[in-house]
Amino acid sequence: MNFAIHDLLTCCRQLGSDKAMERKKEIEKFKHLICDPETVQQLDRNSDSKHGKQMNWDAVFRFLQKYIQKEAESVRVAKPNAAASTQATRQKKMKQISSLVKYFITHANKRAPRIKCQELLSYVMDTLNESSRYAIYGADCNSILLKDILKVRKYWCEISPQQWSDLQNLYFELFLNPSRDVNKVLVARIIYTLTRGLCFQTDKFNSDILNFFSKVMHRARQERNPAGLDHIFAAINVFLPIYAMNYRMQVCKLGEEILSTVLFIWAHYKPKDFLKEQIIQFVQFQICVHHPHGAKTQEEGAYSSAKWQNTLYNLYDLLANEITLISSRGKYSSGSRSIVLKDNLVELMADSCHQVFTQDTRVLEVTQLYTVTQPEAGDGEGPSKRRRIELGWEVIQEHLQKSQNSFDVIPWLQITTRLVSKYPRSLPDNELTHLLNILYQLLLQQRRGERTPYVLRCLKEVALCQSQNKDLNVTQKLELQRTWSRIWSLVDRSLNLRQTEMESFELLGVIFQRNLITMDKEIWRIFTGSACKPSSFAVQCLASAMTAVEIPETSKTGSFQNDWEGNAAYTLKERVVKWLLFCCVEEVMEDSMELPPVLCSDFPKLELQKILVSLTMKNCRAAMAFFHNTSECTQHTQEKEETSLSEIEAFYLQTTFNEIDIFTNMADEVSENKPSGSSLVVSQKLEETLKHDLMMMSEQLLSNVSLETISMEILMRCTSILTGVLGCYCYAGILTEEEACKLDLFQKAKSFFNYVGESISQSKNKLNEDSKIVSLRNLIIQCTNCLCNCTQNSPKKSLSSIFLHLLTSKLMNDLASICKHLMFFTGKSGEAGEVDLMEDFPEESRMEEGNQTIFDLFDDECNEVAEVNEVGDLHTLTGIFSLFDVYFCGN
Repeated sequence: MNFAIHDLLTCCRQLGSDKAMERKKEIEKFKHLICDPETVQQLDRNSDSKHGKQMNWDAVFRFLQKYIQKEAESVRVAKPNAAASTQATRQKKMKQISSLVKYFITHANKRAPRIKCQELLSYVMDTLNESSRYAIYGADCNSILLKDILKVRKYWCEISPQQWSDLQNLYFELFLNPSRDVNKVLVARIIYTLTRGLCFQTDKFNSDILNFFSKVMHRARQERNPAGLDHIFAAINVFLPIYAMNYRMQVCKLGEEILSTVLFIWAHYKPKDFLKEQIIQFVQFQICVHHPHGAKTQEEGAYSSAKWQNTLYNLYDLLANEITLISSRGKYSSGSRSIVLKDNLVELMADSCHQVFTQDTRVLEVTQLYTVTQPEAGDGEGPSKRRRIELGWEVIQEHLQKSQNSFDVIPWLQITTRLVSKYPRSLPDNELTHLLNILYQLLLQQRRGERTPYVLRCLKEVALCQSQNKDLNVTQKLELQRTWSRIWSLVDRSLNLRQTEMESFELLGVIFQRNLITMDKEIWRIFTGSACKPSSFAVQCLASAMTAVEIPETSKTGSFQNDWEGNAAYTLKERVVKWLLFCCVEEVMEDSMELPPVLCSDFPKLELQKILVSLTMKNCRAAMAFFHNTSECTQHTQEKEETSLSEIEAFYLQTTFNEIDIFTNMADEVSENKPSGSSLVVSQKLEETLKHDLMMMSEQLLSNVSLETISMEILMRCTSILTGVLGCYCYAGILTEEEACKLDLFQKAKSFFNYVGESISQSKNKLNEDSKIVSLRNLIIQCTNCLCNCTQNSPKKSLSSIFLHLLTSKLMNDLASICKHLMFFTGKSGEAGEVDLMEDFPEESRMEEGNQTIFDLFDDECNEVAEVNEVGDLHTLTGIFSLFDVYFCGN
């Protein structure tokens, strides 16, 4: 034992002395010893070693707890009727001791969690269970649990299921029956974090949380804006999705019991944004468990009672009033600003409308549960306020028609869009034509206004809804076709408007794909003229048009001929290719210093390459069907993990024998049979034209643009286009991989990638510059997007095989060197091993201790553990690891 540890051990033993003056002297010495670097280093080593008999941080903490017990005992036996100054001195001393414990734990775990979790939990539990100690040390004890235990990943794994449950029950009691000095906001945050721990670390359910939440709601109705309610809602929103998988009925009964109180809080207490978000999430989940996938009847899988149905009507009424209130804020605010509903509110209103809209009921008189006062609600005998509410699609159409003001219209356009999208069969056949005419009038009245994007989105969903409807009669179809033709004419004239470009092309893509208008040669004018550039949205719309109809060889009608006067030598397919690559037809691009738009946009899923290759086929429609019907591997098709709501709804629907497919989007009408690659016949002339144009674009990029000024992302994008085209040819069976690698296009791609490799090599010495890190990350992401290590054959797999031929050993060595550097750089800042396992809340002040004064005896020493903020570095690391994985697995 070295001298530093020996001195600390001697000091710790004296802390248990029965003499107050001796303890006071030794505690001052203790404060200095635990800050001594040599002592700290030795305690770290002893704590990390497996020899339990050495003096380590756990042993020191046990000595400190004995000292605390001695001091608490001395306060307990002291004269209770002492002078005020004496009482104040005692309180100050206890606060200093509490602050010392808090500092000691933070200091010991600053470099890594070295105090055993069970030691800390034992201290917290003992303090919580002893009222006299909690009165003195409770505030700091809560802070220690929240910040020093529940934020450490290692500790989460060491807390037993029973301890999670016991702690939760203790804090339930503390929240419901707090003492005068308890900070309820901090207690509520602890309950939230403990609930997450119980749900994610154990398989044990603490059903007491339902009773606790019910009690909190009933008390919340009596208090105005009770403290910590937002965190309690957050806790229940974490717990219910997991609990509901096995206990649906209990969750439904909880909703039926307290939802009227929740609506009362929403309507009368004007909750802040975060609390309102949590309330909406809770109500949304209740609708999910009562009506999975929109089911309305028990046979379809719904769990609904008369009480719940009345609550739904109240919810609909409350939401309608809320939306009216939000709209009015925009009308009377200074200046002109649009009022847009948040997605969760739109989703909730759509679900509510779907449940309460029926063919038979237009007006309904309901009891407003959320306006009943507490005494009336308690006995059930008091007078209740009744209100007539209007229901049905007529209400929505009235809101869309009644005002020319965007403040009123935009929220209802959002709701209509989501309602039609999520429940397409909820729109009656007789309302379809009327709704489409209303949307056409809105589009006609204001083609450049704030509401135009919302009108276009709504039209897109109505188009999808109509294409799924098989019961329309001939008269309806003709009338709808005339309206869609007028809409197509309006949208066609405004495709170059930047603010509506995405929505316009998405709408046209659906119109073309679903054959809602008579397709003529005029539509190709969009994709061959100068009216719009080949953006990613325009290219996706072109793909829809090519899938729906075959491109004619020529088009010599109307304005189309005038647009292309002097270019009669080009076929229509050649014109489309030149529009895609150069945004013009004239072969004078060699003298242009401007980059083609195609190199300034990203095209997901090889959409551009598939179109270019299909345009060289004699039957380009069959080629597009061939590429689009390819089943991609799950590695590239899965977007986000399925939400727990979807999993729960699917699970509930397994309990019914009915097929519940009427409340969700139906599949496309009939997908064409996938043609085999051998059935595709390439046009030699068109193939040579495409290769010539790609070479011209590449030469322009290499010769007319300075490589010192051009972004490496542009070169990488051009490489992706060239190798993607070759990959699609290989997948279609036109080329083999060996043949593709001998072509001039591949050599050009190799030249571009050599410049990219040089840029990555130069980045090795500039990793301290944020701009270089961002640029490197983008390059790595572009590279990984060209790679695929799955075994299933696909255009992406063919591209990957060709792209791998571009990778050199020097490039991989440079990436390994960069990866090693970034791992070392980010590793140093994460030494403490502390991870924030609690989700961030918008108001960080909620974690503070209110107005209580905490005496921090070591202001200069007690620094927070540094967090890892190098987000860009971590993204780069992920991309490099992916690149390594594909490269080595592929070879």
